[in-house]
Amino acid sequence: MSDPSRPSSHPEFWNVRYERDEPLFGAEPSAFVEGQAHRLPPQSEIVELGAGEGRTPAWLAREHGHHATAVDFSEAALATAREWATAEGLALDAVQADVRTWQPDRRWDAAIVTFLQLRPKERARLYRLLKAIVRPGGWIFAEWFRPAHLSGDYDRMGPSRMDRMVPADEVRRAFADERHSCVEAVDVDLHEGPHLRGAAAVVRATVRTAAS
Repeated sequence: MSDPSRPSSHPEFWNVRYERDEPLFGAEPSAFVEGQAHRLPPQSEIVELGAGEGRTPAWLAREHGHHATAVDFSEAALATAREWATAEGLALDAVQADVRTWQPDRRWDAAIVTFLQLRPKERARLYRLLKAIVRPGGWIFAEWFRPAHLSGDYDRMGPSRMDRMVPADEVRRAFADERHSCVEAVDVDLHEGPHLRGAAAVVRATVRTAAS
């Protein structure tokens, strides 16, 4: 599943970065998820895929009292998440797993993914996984860089290859059958740590899964 030509597809690459630059993407939550958090019922169970150091799950646990799970393949990133959880007494679990092959045996009330860099076939599995792990009537909040980011007048950040960019139409098709699906291509000014900072072209999805 890992791409030998792309070091960033291996956990070792990210372990080095997280150990060298902490916190790599800052300690504040995803601005997009922060703006969507009002949709979540009290004491929700939430999972983020590719959570890194768990900045967003930690915030959801700290500020809203949710029980959060951070999933990432980098042990160095999850070590920081565990440190935050222990120091602040947060309801935060850290799970080391590669979301490209992960098969959990449970569901959550909401699932989050932000700026996870995957190839097209890997994204197809990710969309199926997101829908499978969220309970009926639950929420999916997702954000990626879209193709315009590489060709437009935006600040340099994120993936350098077009196949890691996520077209809005692809996301719309993936969630077209859900109870509610709002997918928007928007330009934003990111302020999320030293590596997600500046003008960016993104696609944002707010999805409510179909009731059973």
